[in-house]
Amino acid sequence: MMPTVLDFPKRPPWSYQTSKEQLLAQEEKSFQAYLENIYKSFKPNQLSYFEHNLETWRQLWRVLEMSDVVLLITDIRHPVIHFSPALYDFVTQDMKKKVILVLNKIDLAPPALVVAWKHYFQSRFPEVHIVCFTSYPQESQDERDPSTVFKKRRKRRRGWTTAMGPNQLLRACEVITAGKVDLSSWKEKICRDATSARLAGSSSEEEEDEDPPVLVEHQTDTAMEMEPLHQELYRDGVLSIGCVGFPNVGKSSLINGLVGRKVVSVSRTPGHTKYFQTYFLTSTVKLCDCPGLIFPSLVDRQQQTLAGIYPISQIQEPYTSVGYLAVRIPVSTLLKLKHPAVEDPQLEAQQRAHWTSWDICEAWAEKRNYKTAKAARNDVYRAANSILRLAVDGRLCLCMRPPGYSAQKGAWERHQETTEIASLQASHRRDSRRSSEEEEEEEISSSGEEEDEEKDRDADEEEEEEPAEDGTGGSSRRAGIKGKLSHRNLFALLKEDEC
Repeated sequence: MMPTVLDFPKRPPWSYQTSKEQLLAQEEKSFQAYLENIYKSFKPNQLSYFEHNLETWRQLWRVLEMSDVVLLITDIRHPVIHFSPALYDFVTQDMKKKVILVLNKIDLAPPALVVAWKHYFQSRFPEVHIVCFTSYPQESQDERDPSTVFKKRRKRRRGWTTAMGPNQLLRACEVITAGKVDLSSWKEKICRDATSARLAGSSSEEEEDEDPPVLVEHQTDTAMEMEPLHQELYRDGVLSIGCVGFPNVGKSSLINGLVGRKVVSVSRTPGHTKYFQTYFLTSTVKLCDCPGLIFPSLVDRQQQTLAGIYPISQIQEPYTSVGYLAVRIPVSTLLKLKHPAVEDPQLEAQQRAHWTSWDICEAWAEKRNYKTAKAARNDVYRAANSILRLAVDGRLCLCMRPPGYSAQKGAWERHQETTEIASLQASHRRDSRRSSEEEEEEEISSSGEEEDEEKDRDADEEEEEEPAEDGTGGSSRRAGIKGKLSHRNLFALLKEDEC
């Protein structure tokens, strides 16, 4: 079942005799009519949180009009939520343009699940081209201690160019353009960036500055001019790729992975309000970056929250979402929580305990020392928000599955493409290990020196080392756990097949 089944606001019809003022008035009237109609058709509690700012939708319209190919970016954990069938139909049928679907952050999902999602979209949307992408080099999931859910890794800039996906995207664009655009300069840029990434360990910052810059043009309100719906493709021999996606799907990371390190910014009209940006990767390829916006849908509030759609800071009652998460993955185990109502500290007694969402939040507040200002009680609300942020960031990983995945899981694991995806992920992990010396793992104190919002986001660091039962140090205990996990699939611990 496709949760995102609703239409989205579209630019009203116009002609070259229409003035800019008339068009703006028509757009305002059409948008208000759209809102009135959708709220007549559905109750407010049925509708998802979605974009109500007309200016943001105008930027989408402009990006769609300027683009030859639309890059629709989704998070592999929740791709069906981030994919709009209405946008797909509008681009492919009304605008007669191609859509490339990016399954981003694929290191957060098992290879078989990635392949299952690819075939799900290909079977239902035959005109879509699918590319798998990951922007950050990450450590192998099946070699990680679950305690690393607490760790926050600071990425170095050179990690952008070791990301998976640019070559796949290039090949998809070569198929779409069919030789009508010279993409050789883009291919050379990808090879050059990959070479620079491999040599970055021995290169200085000054040497990195020798890379050719990427030109960025800030589109302004004066650039929001009228364009025909069916404009000429590949105008002046340039491929324009429009990047569209929900917030928190990794769109900025993906663009950084394509752009590289050095950027030169220009603006058509200095001092005017900036709308969206265009990145000239080469003389024949440019990216049009649309601000992240949320399409209307019928997704329930818990899924919206965990998919990064609904702002966590605006949630009044976060405990239901925490419970939704805890039913599907072992949150108490991953966070090493001690049940507040069980005095016996033994692991077996803790495992037998029944956990409610409130218990999880209270135990996390106790573990992180989150206290209310006046009574110094456990700040359960703040703890709940912290857990939800861990889920949105991918440190507590919950993956949706396509229909029938559980029944056919064995077949997907034996699928030929699964081996290819696993190989790509393994290659990506090798790049990650090469860059690991330049990455920093930092522990962030909860001593009250930072702002509350920042502390909530960073409440994922490892605590002090805990002594093992046999009296050995915590570091050796963790090393033993890591050694054991190197021979097993961490996704089994995360109960991926129970999501």
